[in-house]
Amino acid sequence: MPLTVFGLNHKSAPVSVREKLAHLCGLPIPDVDGCDLESVPVYTCNRVEVYYAGNPAAAQQSFVALLAQNSINYDNLSEYFYRYNDEEAVSHLLSVASGLDSMILGENQILHQIKESYRHSTEQGFVGKQLHSLFQKALEVGKKVRSETGISQNRVSIASTAVELARSIFGPLSNSIALVVGAGEMASLVAVHLRENGVKKMLFVNRTEASALELAEKFDGESRPFEQFEELLERCDIVISSTAAPTTIVSTAMMRQVMAKRSERPMFVVDIAVPRDFENDCQEIGNLFLYDVDDLQNVVNENMSQRHVEADKARAIVQYESSQFQTSVAAFTVVPLISRLREQAEAIRQAEIERFLAQHPDLQDEHKQAFDQCSRALMAKWLHNQIVALKKQGSADIEQLRAIGKTLGLADDCLPQAPLRMLGQKSGKQ
Repeated sequence: MPLTVFGLNHKSAPVSVREKLAHLCGLPIPDVDGCDLESVPVYTCNRVEVYYAGNPAAAQQSFVALLAQNSINYDNLSEYFYRYNDEEAVSHLLSVASGLDSMILGENQILHQIKESYRHSTEQGFVGKQLHSLFQKALEVGKKVRSETGISQNRVSIASTAVELARSIFGPLSNSIALVVGAGEMASLVAVHLRENGVKKMLFVNRTEASALELAEKFDGESRPFEQFEELLERCDIVISSTAAPTTIVSTAMMRQVMAKRSERPMFVVDIAVPRDFENDCQEIGNLFLYDVDDLQNVVNENMSQRHVEADKARAIVQYESSQFQTSVAAFTVVPLISRLREQAEAIRQAEIERFLAQHPDLQDEHKQAFDQCSRALMAKWLHNQIVALKKQGSADIEQLRAIGKTLGLADDCLPQAPLRMLGQKSGKQ
């Protein structure tokens, strides 16, 4: 059964186009009258894809109808959509599951999203043998890539890198108190990673106290008035500062006083603000580990380069596993032909042995059994060569397999009907 995927992602379409499709999530995949289509949609913030097994023309009709449910005309956006068929569709899904096609190379969330999409479509009855095999393989390969390569290791975002550096200094964060200064997007992202890493407590401070309170409620922390800022610096082990102040808010003199009161307890400060919140000379103070956004970006760049090295290993795995999957699919394609050949051969053998025995009614039972066994052995040897030859034809299309079946004298109904060819059909990005 043919495989087809239609979609767009961050590589093929700008965010202004991707956001038009954001409301497709939750909409049912349209059926096409008279066609038995399997389907699994995969929706993320940077990707909208639908995988189909079945007639390619019906698959496109279904995808166009899906867009129309959200008042989107496929033709108006066709330049942004890609379409992959069969081998390319398999390789694409395996690459997506492995994190090779993500905006952030090697990210892990996509594997969970694929698993959930597959589970939901299965529960809704949209998944048959073909897509079941494909998505099982995709999940298997995604896990294999992450266990056998380092493509998902090393933090590659500013927020996650900041928290990872804190862990390198303090170890587990379960005994550490973190102070988040500011209330912008970066402060929120850092808070997410702090919570995921089990920080003991998070305190939030901002000149606009309501903003600090909002973050505190979101992350189960505590907000403090900005007037307590210096006192909070004395208490906290980790400080993430990302205000929008036009100049520095922490002088070197202030930090010397703060560190003197900490009895040599180390402090880790990430100054993500631009302009910086901490004076540059603060980094000269003992037991104070100060990183600015450029320091973090250098770490991110180094980590990303390491991921690119690991990506080559991941691509090799995807290429091999895709080939293996295609081999198994090819073998499965000729199974109906092989089954019909076996049935026909056995029918001929039985008819001939019965005719022979009818012509020789005086044969003893042991001789009849001997002739029967001999006929089975001869037929098995003949079938072996035919089956080996048929399996080698697994990559042939339905029309070619039908021609082979006709040559062997097999009935025409042992293979599915050939799919309709679509006008202007292309593979890859449109």
